[in-house]
Amino acid sequence: MRGGGGANSSDLELKVLHWFVSDDIAYYTNHSFLRDYNKEKYPLLISPSFDDVLFNIRKSYTFSVLSPTLPDKKIKSLFIIHYLPNKYGILTTQQYLSNISKDTALEQKLGLSVIKSPFSLKNVGGAYALKAFTKNLLQAEKAGYKAKGIFLVGVPGTGKTFFPKCFAGETDRLLIQLNLTLIMESDEPIRTLNQIFEYLTQRCKEFPNEKYVILIDEIEKMIGNAEAVEKRMLGRLLTVLNDINTEACEYDFNAIFFATANDLSVILDNNPEFLRRGRFDELFFINLPTIEYAIDIFNLYIKKFQIDYIFDILTLDDIIAEIENKYQKDNNIIGRFPYTASEIENLCKRIDFIKKAKGDDFNKDDIFECVEMIIPIVKSAQKGISKMAAQAELFVEI
Repeated sequence: MRGGGGANSSDLELKVLHWFVSDDIAYYTNHSFLRDYNKEKYPLLISPSFDDVLFNIRKSYTFSVLSPTLPDKKIKSLFIIHYLPNKYGILTTQQYLSNISKDTALEQKLGLSVIKSPFSLKNVGGAYALKAFTKNLLQAEKAGYKAKGIFLVGVPGTGKTFFPKCFAGETDRLLIQLNLTLIMESDEPIRTLNQIFEYLTQRCKEFPNEKYVILIDEIEKMIGNAEAVEKRMLGRLLTVLNDINTEACEYDFNAIFFATANDLSVILDNNPEFLRRGRFDELFFINLPTIEYAIDIFNLYIKKFQIDYIFDILTLDDIIAEIENKYQKDNNIIGRFPYTASEIENLCKRIDFIKKAKGDDFNKDDIFECVEMIIPIVKSAQKGISKMAAQAELFVEI
């Protein structure tokens, strides 16, 4: 057990106004430690309301509290806080007896998405450097290598978030989406973050062959904030990223961290050390696709949406030429196609929609109208995209 001063249950001297925090109320209500405490005839309030606590304080009663939440900020300073772990790790006694899975319990507890990804690298068009890295990593793992992390930065809509899901499926790893914004909304963000890593360490003891991808999306939103709690949270995260899969790490689980960002300016201005080698195994800049990549991506989504009937009307070269004719003048990135992977997907999806809506009346003009409707980000955010592209030289460009 950990208290406000870091005491253990074996040497903790009980004093008045203690607040015990645990989700496992059913277990600790009858726990021997708390039963011994009650022999002193001090009342133990279980999950009391704020008014109940306030009443006891005003009456100057000697009491303690067992609750799944921290005391209200107005009275928090009056208590010594102690954190009690669940009897079954991440599971409370109620969850254990209800046969709730640990993944589900983690989602309920922390609001994190924990998934078994259905995607693989076959779902990614182009991105040959990422695919080659993945292939080499799988070979290196067979010889005992453990990667720490991969950083992905680049143009919005190029697959920075989708690739980790495909990587997770390809390498048979659970994907955990580490929602930093949600964690920051908890009463004690750093403790919440530590709980996640503690859970993974405990789970690794039970399932030593289980591997994870931990996705930290749009991490630049955490950086550059002047709030002290954000700075401490970032420092804690950087420590874990730096030490994971080394003897220095306090946690022991097999995970690869993926961090994504749309813009490096905030990181470079405030925390350039975030990008140093050693913290991440590789840094990738995902640019707009080359023509070769674009053709790969088109073929992938034409198959997905089953719209190969368009080839009875136009060739793929015709469609690509129409897109370039309309938008290439707005594209300041030399040698790159004006549509991102996401925009190619949306174009194919819209073609599918229009065809189903118009049936046999569907024609070439409808395809061109779809191109008209899918306005690329290189046109809508031209200045920002040019600024991002200037960062490509710091990374392995895709």
